[in-house]
Amino acid sequence: MRTTVLGIAVIAILSIGTGDVRAQRLRPGLLERLREARAQRAQDGNDATATGLSFGGLERSYQLLDAHRGTAPVPLVIVLHGGGGNGATMIARWATQAKAAGIVVAAPNGIGRRDGMGTWNASGCCGEAMSRGADDVGFVGAVIDDVAKRANIDRARIYVTGFSNGGMLTHRVAIAFGNRIAAAAVVSGAMFGNEARAVTPVPILIMHGEKDMVVGFNGGISPTGFVARAQSKPFLPVRQTVSFWRDTNGCAAAPAITRERDVTIERSRGCRNGADVQFYDLPQGEHAWPGSPGLGGSDNADRGSLDATATIWAFFQAHAR
Repeated sequence: MRTTVLGIAVIAILSIGTGDVRAQRLRPGLLERLREARAQRAQDGNDATATGLSFGGLERSYQLLDAHRGTAPVPLVIVLHGGGGNGATMIARWATQAKAAGIVVAAPNGIGRRDGMGTWNASGCCGEAMSRGADDVGFVGAVIDDVAKRANIDRARIYVTGFSNGGMLTHRVAIAFGNRIAAAAVVSGAMFGNEARAVTPVPILIMHGEKDMVVGFNGGISPTGFVARAQSKPFLPVRQTVSFWRDTNGCAAAPAITRERDVTIERSRGCRNGADVQFYDLPQGEHAWPGSPGLGGSDNADRGSLDATATIWAFFQAHAR
């Protein structure tokens, strides 16, 4: 019995996801070592290469997984990690899908005080990147340009997705680069209400759990202390963010609603330029990337049937510029 309990405790500690509310109860040094171990575990065996890139007077980097087959140009998916994470954790979420589909995936690294623990400047959150005023939207654009020099990508099929703080930046990238990307997807991210008008309509998928205790479904300041301290503005309620994109994309008709066991899906079609909006509302969902493999087990706190990576990839496949 003692061995079983110990094993469960070890798995629980090792399964901590980026931004997980449970993380604040661990000693800072232990948390950092666990994250570093998690990043290394994610990087091992995924065939991604670390790639350096000078941008904005800083030496930045990203993970590149080129799984293309043949000579035809292939889609590029930019994947943005959560606050306190790194590109390797997102590559781990996308490696199997990338290899099956034969696509290119690039996972940029955010800015942090320690290697492997980066944040993004989403102009309302978070941390080191925000305090330094990092041009992370521009950095994502530079990563796209750099990948295009290294891999045979299809310029009409460039996509961006992100988790948590990375999802916050994804909104900003979609607003700024609607003339460059074909679609976007946000998991457990947020907007702040200070965003510019979008350059052009962008197809977007938004996925969020109603029981998220890090980036609250109803907006405001995060109930999680270390995230609240990383904010400069309150989060918008998720439904207000969905409404922003429906308005931006000219989705006039009421969404079609599908209810399944652990998710309600609202699909807005007939929008301008085919820029449909899909909203996945998870009533029991927490702060997680559903279906994601993690160190020592699953970091999917929802334990539901939804696979975020497969769902997002299916959405991306339906859109090209």
